[in-house]
Amino acid sequence: MKDGALQATAHQAADADFSQRVTWSYLLGVYLAVNAIRDLYLLVEGPDCAHMKTQFVQGNHDWRSTLTSVSGFHRVANTGIHPSFMTRSREEAIRDILLRIASHPDAGGVLLTSMPMAYITGADYERLCRDVHARTGRQVVNVPGKSLSGDWIDGYAETLLALARQIQLPEGRRDPTQVAIIGYLYDRNEADHQANVRHLRDLLDRMGLRTVSIWLDGGSFADLAAVSEAGTLISLPYARKAATWIARRTGARVITCDLPFGLQATQEWLRRIGAETGREAAAQTVIEQELARCIPPLEWVAPFVFQGRRVGYMGDPWLAPGIADIARLLGARLTYAVLTNPASHSGPTAAALGATTRVKVWPRARELRTFLDELPPEARPDVVVLNDAGIGLVDGPWVGLGFPSSFSHRLYARPFLGFQGFLALVDSLADQIRRREIVSQGAPGGPDVRVG
Repeated sequence: MKDGALQATAHQAADADFSQRVTWSYLLGVYLAVNAIRDLYLLVEGPDCAHMKTQFVQGNHDWRSTLTSVSGFHRVANTGIHPSFMTRSREEAIRDILLRIASHPDAGGVLLTSMPMAYITGADYERLCRDVHARTGRQVVNVPGKSLSGDWIDGYAETLLALARQIQLPEGRRDPTQVAIIGYLYDRNEADHQANVRHLRDLLDRMGLRTVSIWLDGGSFADLAAVSEAGTLISLPYARKAATWIARRTGARVITCDLPFGLQATQEWLRRIGAETGREAAAQTVIEQELARCIPPLEWVAPFVFQGRRVGYMGDPWLAPGIADIARLLGARLTYAVLTNPASHSGPTAAALGATTRVKVWPRARELRTFLDELPPEARPDVVVLNDAGIGLVDGPWVGLGFPSSFSHRLYARPFLGFQGFLALVDSLADQIRRREIVSQGAPGGPDVRVG
């Protein structure tokens, strides 16, 4: 190879972006599912770093998480395996730990998963789960360790799919007026998600539909079995396959819906459910009642705070359409969206937004910084809705939303889904936009309002 070719190859290698992907790991999605079932315990076949990863959730994203305990009996345990032991038989050791966990009086159910170094060895995890179940009576569910092929959204979805396939379901009398929501991302036990769950239940109840189960909603492991009573499953995007499997087992019908995030999406959510259950009139009544509460407060906010404003977004792909619709409704526009999950999840959203919005999918850290630095003036936002991916990168006001949100917490009932969530998010955005107005005047204490 000539010197010029060698130099070109060296320059290409120097320019290659090997920085970390701006996303979170598969195992954290499994942890989120465990965190959302209050008496579920997890054993990870992997080294001690599996325990340290709980800190992404407990004490950071979720101030009410119970994944670890001062008692020393944590809800997430690991086998502490070392690479030098990978060629040895490990099943007896795994079984012993599972037996100790499953025998604990506080354990409603147990999950078993593995990190890649263990998963690729092909241990018969499902047989171990069946064996421990037979000895203890506790249900033990194997979640495939797919960390090499998925991110946190996959981890959450695969956990719900494993539960849908493996947990015991009683023979229930299905009633089409009884519904279950499958694929709700209950990513923390704080008051925003508690309020979301209450609000969605209330909307369905006013349509004459009784919500018998939500996967997941912070309940117990035993609560999951109530899904067998539902004649109708409302499938949300965070766990589509789980809804399909439950329907296969119970015979329930599936209504595939988008996330009820934003005013337009929530109306469409109710109309679709109403049409599929023969409750179109009831759905329309609920919509009109809620709009009568939501629209009047926007009278001054929309024209004087939001008109002509620019909004940015960083986070998962299923919240992005709602941000775009909320901005549009208020007279603003979504100028860019960074979707922090792979194209397998983000592709449809990117295609839908791409005509009017600059979109970046699953970037690396250096790529993300370059994308933000090179935004033209007309795309630079007045406020950004973001998860932790944007912390330290966004220069200006922001509102935290989605997983992970380590710097935004809710200690009182403040939803972000449905009609109530729409108003809550709008007032947060409005506050930050007005804050930008003050900061832009350059006075640390705000504008000079002295008289005389």
